Amino acid sequence: GRWWVGWVREAVVSTQSTGASRASIIFAQPLKSDGPPPAKRRKNSESMENGNEVETSRTIIRVKQNTVVNEVTSIIHPEIREASEYFGKIKMWIQLQVPKIEDGNNFGVSIQEDTISEVGGYFEYLRSAFDECYRYHGTRGKIASKVMKYPSLDDYAQYLCEVDCKQFQLIRILTNELKMIYSCVYDILNKNSEKIKQPRSQTSINLY
Repeated sequence: GRWWVGWVREAVVSTQSTGASRASIIFAQPLKSDGPPPAKRRKNSESMENGNEVETSRTIIRVKQNTVVNEVTSIIHPEIREASEYFGKIKMWIQLQVPKIEDGNNFGVSIQEDTISEVGGYFEYLRSAFDECYRYHGTRGKIASKVMKYPSLDDYAQYLCEVDCKQFQLIRILTNELKMIYSCVYDILNKNSEKIKQPRSQTSINLY
């Protein structure tokens, strides 16, 4: 139960995710001068079109990682990996309990098959969620390169913030999903433990 304790601590900084994104964009310090060079004066005077001011002096030298997203990711990633390993082992254990195929008295076997399907579905979901979390840095890197290439376009900077917020919300959803998945798997195994361990009654086994 240690992982959601860490989540409660990190949820307090959820509103700071966008601020961390903007703070990660580092601009070069402008050189002090009394005015722009002569060649730039005409260009600067023409930088107002349709009421929108185009910034021509900004230079981005670095786009840092979002520390808030990285911290919550470091909390949830090991838990997803551990849960995937647990469910994979549970799925294999139930599979090994399935008896040989026989006519009749297969109600317990059907319970085993349903449990394998349920646990297997959770296993695949967590594995895909794990992969989705790792694609975040690749997506963010591409956007960050656009931010550095076009520092005067605020849309790219805003897009970077939205990607960070989306990743934060994804981790939040995964945390809640992981709690529910653990509860569901425990409930299934607890209610059907007898049929999972012994799908056919001892009486029917002796008849054969």
